[in-house]
This record gives sequence, C-alpha cells and structure tokens, in this order.
Amino acid sequence: MILNSGDTNITNVSAFELGNNYSKFDIVYYSGYTDDGGIGHPAAQSASGHYYYTGAAATSAASNLPTVTNGPWTNKFFAEVSYGASVEFKNKYYEINYGDGYFNYLNKSENSIKSSFNLHLSKRSDKESKAIIHLLEDSFNKGAKPSGGYSGIYWTPFAPYDQELEFFVESFSNNLEYPDVNSVSLALHNEDRSTTDWKDFYIPFSNTSGFWAAGNSYSEDDIIYGSGSDFTPATSGWYYYTGASEAVATNDNGPIGNNTLWTKKHFYWPLNKGISFNESPRFFKQNFQNDFIVRVEDGLNKSLLKLNINLTSRTDKQAKAILHFLEKHRGYDQFLFTPPSPYNKTKPFLCTEWKHAIKFKDNNDISIMLQEQPVDYTSYEIEFLNLITVDPFLS
Repeated sequence: MILNSGDTNITNVSAFELGNNYSKFDIVYYSGYTDDGGIGHPAAQSASGHYYYTGAAATSAASNLPTVTNGPWTNKFFAEVSYGASVEFKNKYYEINYGDGYFNYLNKSENSIKSSFNLHLSKRSDKESKAIIHLLEDSFNKGAKPSGGYSGIYWTPFAPYDQELEFFVESFSNNLEYPDVNSVSLALHNEDRSTTDWKDFYIPFSNTSGFWAAGNSYSEDDIIYGSGSDFTPATSGWYYYTGASEAVATNDNGPIGNNTLWTKKHFYWPLNKGISFNESPRFFKQNFQNDFIVRVEDGLNKSLLKLNINLTSRTDKQAKAILHFLEKHRGYDQFLFTPPSPYNKTKPFLCTEWKHAIKFKDNNDISIMLQEQPVDYTSYEIEFLNLITVDPFLS
C-alpha cells in the first residue's frame, strides 16, 4: 500500500506508469514514476495517492503527470452536477428566552452556519460511477489534520457558490437503474466557513459587482459593497439594487443618496402566490375539575410570526442576490420584511436557515424560515469600547 492510500470496495486499481494510454474516469494510484532511462522519480508524501483522469484519451508522459498543474488528472471532486442539486444552510445557535416573547440567538461559533450540498448525479456510466464511488470511499483514508481527523474532498460547487472549498462526505448511494446507467446520491458538508469573512463567505466577492462607484451602470439585483470616505461605519456594507431598470450610478441614487436605488436591510424580493400563514399565540392553560379549562394570557408579544416562505422559479441573478442577502445577515442579524396582507406592516425578522435548489437552467427555488423579533435594532450602531494597554516589561 502506498502513502495516502487505503482500502476501498473498488478493486483492481493500477499504479500510474509512463507510456500507458488513459481515458476519462480512469483511476490510478501515484507514488512517482520511472522514466524511459529506468530512473525512478518518487513522489513526495503530500503528492502521492489516487488520481482520476478527466481529460481526452492520451498516452501518459512526464508532461502530463497526475501532479501537473491544470493537467488531465485530479484528486478533487470532479463529477458534473445534475439539475435538482440543492444546498441547505442552518445556523447553530443557543436560544435565550427572556419571557414576554423576547429572545436572543447566540451563535455557537464564528463558523456556526453549516452547509450541506445535496447532489444527485443521474445517468452516469459504470466507469464514471466507479470513479466517483472510489473517490468518496478513499476520502475516509486521508488522515492529515493536526487534531487527528481526516482531510476532506476539495470541490468547486455550482453557481453562485463557485469557489473551491473543503467538503466531507458521510454517506452516499449508487443506484444501478439499467445496464451501464447509474445514479449516485450524496451530501457534501463544509465545516470551516466563518461569518467573520465579509468578502468570501459561500458566495465569493468575485461573483458580485464589487465596490460601488459613481459612473458605473447597475441593474436589478446587482450586489455591491459600499465603502470609502463617503461612508460611515453604520452605512458601509453590502447593498442590493432595487431599481426596475438599469441606471448610471450617481451620488444621489447611490447607496447613501437622497434618492437611493439600493437597500441594505430590506428583504424586497416579491413573494409567490399561494402562501399560507399559521399562528399559534402563546398562552397558559390550566385544567380544573370536570375538565374545565381556563386559558390565561402569557405576557407581551404573544403571536410573533414564524413564516416558511418558498420563492420559486427565480433567475440565477435574483437567486444569487437573495442568497447573498441571507448569507450576509449571518443567521442572526435582523433585516426588515413586509409580509403580505393582512400582515402588511414592515417588521424585523431573522432567518436562521434556508435552502436553495437548482431546478433547471436559470430556474431556482429558495425556501426560507423567517422569525419575527419583538424589538427592531436594524438602525442601531454597534460600537466597541476596548481598552488596550501595553505592558512595558513585554516590549
């Protein structure tokens, strides 16, 4: 057994050799190679392991080794995702209840928002499914973490999350539908995204319109970051374009202008028809003799809204703006939302979990869970009062 290699249920995996013919989805283990002169070139421990061929059929040479950058080989998750893929985000928090409907959420850590990318890889050949299953099984063999845990699989998810991250698989299945027709289902989990990363959480900065600048043209659902001398700490941050038509940015229609076309804290996207809202106001219930029941009010804020909303058939651009908005509120920051009639009053809400599914090309479904808060602090400024002292004996 070579370094970074372990037992899997996929057998008959050969060693990489120069001069062999390889085609798409071939699997090899690589620990170095022997050149035409019979001289061995062992691989470093970090480079040894299993690799999967993703290019056009070719004869192996020193120019296309598994370790060559941008070469035909990879040890990352390589499968093209089928439509129907989805991702779920859920914030892990401590809930504190103060009575009278007042509550607070405290994140368990700075990477408390956990993601689960649910993939269904349909209509795959036996050879491709073999390579996929081997990659998933082999990921459990890679122990390289200082804590003793094993390394994950590197993967670049579908848009708008397309930045390479480390993921872990916990279970997967392969369904043989017909001869040489397979469907593989799995979930990939990420553990290390931090809510302190203002620039690249799950949707990277490169997938936005960047920093706002006067003179640029912006259109509906563009995403920008406002900063600079004109912005205060309270007004700087992410903004979303609400204008119905494209416009050239000016100071007047900019994020902090008098006739702004941008919003920072309002969830402004239209809702689908057919929404139902269920209420269960809070109260005390006391049973007396003969099943006589007395119901007593339970203080203030007895019926804060909890809404499960489905936003269906959204374009890629609108879906990206909605998902980015939810990301940047980090599962615990308030934003303003106006429910439809008869609740049509703007109120503060939190969104602690949401789900995004790719239905088809430029067609996305998003489901969100909204929790009304009894106190609106969206306009409050957060100030840090820190005292820093210098110990002269340490300087």
